[in-house]
Amino acid sequence: MAHSITVIGVGPGSPDFLTPAGSRALAQADLVVGAKRLLITFAQPHQEVYPLGADLAEAAEFIRRKSEEKQVAVLVSGDTGLYSFADYLAERLPADRLTLVPGISSVQLMFARLKRPWQEAVIISRHGRQDRRLIQLVQSGLVVAVLTDRYNTPQLLAAELLTAGCQDLPVAVGCNLSYDDETIYRGKLSSLRESTEQFVNCVVVIGV
Repeated sequence: MAHSITVIGVGPGSPDFLTPAGSRALAQADLVVGAKRLLITFAQPHQEVYPLGADLAEAAEFIRRKSEEKQVAVLVSGDTGLYSFADYLAERLPADRLTLVPGISSVQLMFARLKRPWQEAVIISRHGRQDRRLIQLVQSGLVVAVLTDRYNTPQLLAAELLTAGCQDLPVAVGCNLSYDDETIYRGKLSSLRESTEQFVNCVVVIGV
């Protein structure tokens, strides 16, 4: 008899932001799949683990096959509905066996740190992808939140916007959100462009 596959949004990283529903779903799993850092933080000693690699198709097939005999939990950072591996799995696994447990995204936590609402913000990702809407969105006067990576750094985004003729807008950068070494930077695009700080695992909010 096939078992269910539960995709759990575990939040920005700290166990403090794993929801009770996510914790209960995780406790029921025989096999836990996820990035190594998530497995180290959330998997229990008695659970079998499978670290995610670069081959997502292989991982999806592994999850499907293992779910024939085991209860599988897939850990994804943040929320299952925001630039998540959950979307990839939903297109490839049987819908009647797939359950998604939402989590707290780094974007939500960033706006909470800024003490600002985010219902009107536009969220895009430059984490492992190139979303070309950034300049247009900023020039239209919208508040824009951007997920970054080690190539699309906050400094690079600031330079891109200023080179395109955008105003020298206020900007905030949240790095390693929810971890002990969390940092929040606030300034203008021009000062961010010149910053020598090493920003890692960041959410950049432009126009706040």
